[in-house]
Amino acid sequence: MIKHVFKLIIASAILAACEEVPPAINYEKGTQTNDTTYITSSIPEAQPVGAIIEDISGVQCVNCPDASKIVKDVLAAFPGRTYATVMHPNVASLSSFVAPIRKQGYESKYDFRTQDATNILNLVGMPNSLPRGYVNRRLFPGATNGRLLGREEWYARTQQVLQGSTPVNIELENTEFNQATRKGKLKIKLTYTADVSQKHLLTILLVEDSIIDVQEYQDPVTFDVKFNPNYVHMHILRDVITNSTGDPLTNNPAVTLTRGRIFEKEYEYTTDVELPRIQVVPRHAKLIVIVHEEPPSMNIVHVKEIDVLN
Repeated sequence: MIKHVFKLIIASAILAACEEVPPAINYEKGTQTNDTTYITSSIPEAQPVGAIIEDISGVQCVNCPDASKIVKDVLAAFPGRTYATVMHPNVASLSSFVAPIRKQGYESKYDFRTQDATNILNLVGMPNSLPRGYVNRRLFPGATNGRLLGREEWYARTQQVLQGSTPVNIELENTEFNQATRKGKLKIKLTYTADVSQKHLLTILLVEDSIIDVQEYQDPVTFDVKFNPNYVHMHILRDVITNSTGDPLTNNPAVTLTRGRIFEKEYEYTTDVELPRIQVVPRHAKLIVIVHEEPPSMNIVHVKEIDVLN
């Protein structure tokens, strides 16, 4: 059954300055073109569990570059098992952190804010300052701010997640990507190696690396606030191919997540995603596939990543 996911991405102008770029409205869609499920008796060995840091950031956040360094360290320490996305929410209460920079001589070329990021924060937890983030959207024992974690906690919490296990294997294949149309097809195979009683959802993130634009930071020696016009922004959330809060693996109540259950899904997606004055560069883009529990638990049980261009 083909399910169309129509998405409206609105990057709202929060600053009152008249020169700010007006919001872009994007009518692109992700389309599920295949959805099959069956049971196998040939059950593979369980994959090592993956972890993802969802870094909530902003271009006017002086400590966000330090958060990015921590993410880089985590990914380097646990290659192939750790992933990241950097979310710039379109939230008025965070506008002093996330709105584009409008300083004499230092003006943002791009606006990284997305409604998808806002939707995820509204579901998982809204910070009152930045940087903050989630690690597998876990509510860790002893946490004092819900699922939101300060950057100094990300390394240890990621280590903690990686010591666990996952009941589902994720296999990914980019079957095609058309440079002319900027569209691709992603095949996803989910194999359950253990019984699960929770309902699971699937989320597909489109992220982009190597976007150069201005970033506010604090000088580590003088502690003065400065601006880097050539800052390299990594793991930027550009779009969510599924619903931003996830697609159900199945709407059939008779289909249970038992050992040996396999889901084969295919999504057609586009990288023709515009924020104001910026399109996705496919060679810098990746797709992150997340399997997570439904609310109220919301824990991410496994995650994998694949390049848009193999």
